[in-house]
Amino acid sequence: MIVGFRRAIIASLFLFQIISSVFAQQGGPIVIEGLDQPVEILKDHWGISHIYAQTEHDLFFAQGYSAARDRLFQFEIWRAQATGTMAEILGPRAVERDHGTRLFKFRGAMAEEMNHYHPRGVDIIGAFVHGVNAYIDEVLQNPQNLPLPFKLLGIEPRHWSEEVVVSRHQGLLGNIGLELSTGRAVCTIGAEKVKELRYFHPHEPDLSLDPFIDCESLVENDILGLYNAYRRNIRFQPSDIVLAEARNDDTTFESIAALLDFEEKNLQKHDLDDIGSNNWVVSGRLTQDGWPMLINDPHRAQAVPSLRYWAHLVGPGWNVIG
Repeated sequence: MIVGFRRAIIASLFLFQIISSVFAQQGGPIVIEGLDQPVEILKDHWGISHIYAQTEHDLFFAQGYSAARDRLFQFEIWRAQATGTMAEILGPRAVERDHGTRLFKFRGAMAEEMNHYHPRGVDIIGAFVHGVNAYIDEVLQNPQNLPLPFKLLGIEPRHWSEEVVVSRHQGLLGNIGLELSTGRAVCTIGAEKVKELRYFHPHEPDLSLDPFIDCESLVENDILGLYNAYRRNIRFQPSDIVLAEARNDDTTFESIAALLDFEEKNLQKHDLDDIGSNNWVVSGRLTQDGWPMLINDPHRAQAVPSLRYWAHLVGPGWNVIG
């Protein structure tokens, strides 16, 4: 039965962290270096942080701190994925992934990129990252507060940088497979035939290939090998667990296996590939304040922990939730 329990603990590494962290560190003042003024973070019964700050810097610093406190293991995996350092966690099998990540990493003007999101993007993102790192420093000084997955994997969280935040640009490569298949089709049967076989909307694109493209290489080579490697889902294995006590403690595996079983029985299952448009509108006749609500097409699958982190930010010029 231990083998089954080990499989369960691997599958629930993310699940356990997000469930347990919602209830962590409730109440009481905390002294943190890096804040200009006192900040108040209130947790509602849904686990959502309501952050009240007196300066914009403190507002986003506190958001980073709060998010890292609630999602530290998720943040560490994101950091490792964004910086091409997953091999430090998963070993040699992640080297190809890291190679792909570094090949596609952002190499443009960092300040210009951050200010594209907001006119004060450099300051806002910088404050957020400093808040994340403030919590990482705090937990490294108090390793007993490390979430269980860190202890099981024998790792510690490392500091974030702005490049981790900007790594979201890699999502813009989502149609690269379609681009490649179209190029290969043009090489094989010609642009006009491709236009006959494939529907383009709203206008037909120019499908002429760059003269420097070698069609033979385009068709025969595994051009997307490194891209597919870094886009692959993270999968933990029983051998990744280095905590000897956990390997030999039936109670540990039984409790986490039971947690996973509860999750499977009580939450609706979703296919990770079941992603699509889902716009809908609620009439103002059905809302408490009389205003209509529009929910607009996130194109996200259900996941635990969620990609999104809800927060309510209140500060100079800000009163937003989402």
